[in-house]
Amino acid sequence: MRVVVIGGTGHIGTYLVPGLVRAGHDVAVVSRGSRRAYRDDPAWRDVEMVVCDRPAAERVGKFGTVIGRLRPDGVVDLTCFTTAQARQLVDALDGQHLVHTGSVWSYGPSAVVPTTEAAPKHPFGEYGVNKLAVEQYLTGEQDRVRASVVHPGHISGPGWLPIGPAGNLDPGVIDSLRADGSCLLPDRGGETVHHVHAEDVAGLHQACLEQPHAASGQSFNSVCTQAMTLRGYAEVVARHFGHEPNLRFVPWDEFVAQVEPEHVEVTLDHIGRAPLYSMEKARTMLGFLPKHDVTSTVLESIDAWVAANRS
Repeated sequence: MRVVVIGGTGHIGTYLVPGLVRAGHDVAVVSRGSRRAYRDDPAWRDVEMVVCDRPAAERVGKFGTVIGRLRPDGVVDLTCFTTAQARQLVDALDGQHLVHTGSVWSYGPSAVVPTTEAAPKHPFGEYGVNKLAVEQYLTGEQDRVRASVVHPGHISGPGWLPIGPAGNLDPGVIDSLRADGSCLLPDRGGETVHHVHAEDVAGLHQACLEQPHAASGQSFNSVCTQAMTLRGYAEVVARHFGHEPNLRFVPWDEFVAQVEPEHVEVTLDHIGRAPLYSMEKARTMLGFLPKHDVTSTVLESIDAWVAANRS
C-alpha cells in the first residue's frame, strides 16, 4: 500500500512510520522538516520525506494538492485540528482510506466509565469541540473517502515528560517523588488519568489502515487497558525511585494556592474529565490490544525524561 503520513516525525509517527515500512508499505512522510523522530530506526532510510509547511500551504489552498500528488492508497493525518483542514484534504482525495487522529477530549466529562465510543459527547474547550467536529465531518458528513478516527488518551513515551501524578506537566512533581517520595495532591487523589504509549497509538492507526472494511466510518479509543488514580500513580513513582510514598492531600482551594497557575489549569483540564475509557471496540472489531500496560508506560517515559534532563 502507498501510505502518506502527515506529521510523521512526532510522538505517534516515531513508531508508526517504521512499523508501516516493516509491514511492507511504501511510505511518504509529509512534515515541515524541522525535527527528527524521537527514536532512531533504520526503517527511516526507506521513507520518502516530503517537506511542506502545512499551515502555509493551507492558507493558499494547496495542501490537499500536495497530498493528492503523492498518489496515496491510504493517508494518516496526525496533525488535523479543524474541519477546514479536514475538508481541504478530503477535497483533494478520491476513495482512499483516511485515518485521522482525534482525541478523547472530544468526549467531554465522563458520565459512565469505562467510556465507550458509543457514549454521548459533550466536549468543552476549543480543542475538544474542534476534534468532535472533525470526527463528525469525516465519519458522517462526507463521502469522498473512507475514514476512521483514533482517539488517544495521554500520549506517553521516551522523549517527553508524561502527564504526571498531579495531573499536570510540572517537572517538580517528578523531582520531589525522586528525592523523597513526596507529592502534593488535590482532595483524596482519587481522580483518574488515562495514559497510552505512543507505540500503541501508532499500532491502532496501522490496524485501522490495514483493515479498512472493519474500520471505515468508525472511531476507536486508544488508551492503556487500565487508568491510574493520582494517588496510585504517585505511589508507583515514589516506590520506583526507592521511597515509601509521602503524599499530602489538600482541598482543591489549597492545591490552587500552592501550585503555579499554569500547572493548576492543566491539572483541572485533565481530572475534570474523569478520564477512563474502554478498549473493547478495538479488540472486538480489529483484534487490537495495547502492548504496553499503564505502569510500564509512565515509568518508561519518566525514566527516559530523567536520564535526558536530570543528572
